[in-house]
Amino acid sequence: MFVVFRCSCGRHLYAPLDAKTRTCPCGKRTLLGKARVLAQAEDAYAAGEMVRKLQLGEHGMTGFKPARL
Repeated sequence: MFVVFRCSCGRHLYAPLDAKTRTCPCGKRTLLGKARVLAQAEDAYAAGEMVRKLQLGEHGMTGFKPARL
């Protein structure tokens, strides 16, 4: 089982349900226990498809900035 969530930089990501953290390409590490879950998927392929649809729908894959740590 995988969860889909959003980083503070605006990028949508997915991670296994049993993972504790996930690091975004922007450099920010998200604690999955505190992240708001947007969706759940049975496998990584389905989670990847959800993330692609979310990214293209809201941001068009542009405008990402590094997180301020």
